[in-house]
Amino acid sequence: LVLVLGGLTLVDVVRARQAEALLRAVPGGVVGLERPPRELWTVDVGEAWPLVAGELFVVIAADGALVAYDRATGAEAWRHEGLPSPQCGTFDGPSPGSLDARSITCLGWAETEEGAPAFTLPPSSVTILGLDGRTVAERALDPARGDAAVLSTGELARVARDGRDVVVLVEDARTGEVRWTQTVPTRTSDSSCMAYQEDGATVDGWDEVQLYGMYGTLMLLGCDVNASLSSDGTVLSTDLTRMQPLRDGRLLRGGLAESELLDADGTVLWSAQGELMEPLATDGTGPPLLFSRRGPGFVALDEAGDERWTFSGYATQVLLVTRDVTVISSYPGAVAVDTATGEEVWAWKDPAGGRANGPVVAAFASRGGLTIAYGEDDGAQSRWVSIDVADGSTRWEEQVAVDAWSLFAVGGGVFGTRNGTVVAFG
Repeated sequence: LVLVLGGLTLVDVVRARQAEALLRAVPGGVVGLERPPRELWTVDVGEAWPLVAGELFVVIAADGALVAYDRATGAEAWRHEGLPSPQCGTFDGPSPGSLDARSITCLGWAETEEGAPAFTLPPSSVTILGLDGRTVAERALDPARGDAAVLSTGELARVARDGRDVVVLVEDARTGEVRWTQTVPTRTSDSSCMAYQEDGATVDGWDEVQLYGMYGTLMLLGCDVNASLSSDGTVLSTDLTRMQPLRDGRLLRGGLAESELLDADGTVLWSAQGELMEPLATDGTGPPLLFSRRGPGFVALDEAGDERWTFSGYATQVLLVTRDVTVISSYPGAVAVDTATGEEVWAWKDPAGGRANGPVVAAFASRGGLTIAYGEDDGAQSRWVSIDVADGSTRWEEQVAVDAWSLFAVGGGVFGTRNGTVVAFG
């Protein structure tokens, strides 16, 4: 007995729902885009960049208020006022992990007292809000622990000088309890460590250390120190070595000639020649491949770092990985190869040919499709093209009034910015 619903079997319906649920959870996954996108809603946010928390977009308005909008409709959910010059969340930007957030952590800075020495940190505070906009906890921060940054876990990282060394610690945002402490030695140099103030005067910038939390990795930048630390305090690098967090929590370390893959705690898993990178998008069905640039093309590497196949043609980036095909950006369009063997399956030629102005800056996976967005020189427009991943045919092409560099997918939707507004597409 097979139940048929509008021409679809019950099995078809269940599989479709499972595929949509998977797309909502993976990087670059989008539910829809079978047809050209349409604007679902827009919200004026000025120069603010939205923070994703659960089903909300949260922005800091021009008046300093923290405003939350429903991600599905764009309707204002709540407004929280009274936070002192707040900075909320991390520098990561929206990610699938943002959907699991249960609270919002905000730092606040008071005004610097007139005549205070250069780089003196003003008293600061932390406020934790629930997703209903209500205050869950708030406290003043100990200024002796130095500057602060919010981590993706909701904890706080702190950094301060201790003589020549830099002391980093992570504390519970609600209680201030210290999770771990790490001392990072500085390099020895003859640098004068001068810094410039707004009035043009130069001052001793020795005590100034900038701290960033990026996808669970801590980045330090200051006089005679440039370091990266893992989420548990392991020092990953103490120089300008490239550190790139992957979406699954692992880390890439290295440059153009050689790269290392690290576990989240800094343990080296394996190394490979060339620059390592991950695909722009996945539909959640493919293996966890990474790609090493070799000459004009790429080598596909599995979880153990073993080479699976080589694409020797000209390639700029890997756009999509699925169970069946891996799609690679290549002039004058894209090439799909078998994910298991690397053998060519189809080649797609960009309908615009030589008229395409910019590079592919965003890629989105949908059911049976890959949508890519080309950036335009002025940033006011982007060109979107949807490709059928079964045969490489063009499904549709559209000019969209949005900056391609601002596009991101989260929770199965596509969002971008245009002239101070956030735009939702569907």
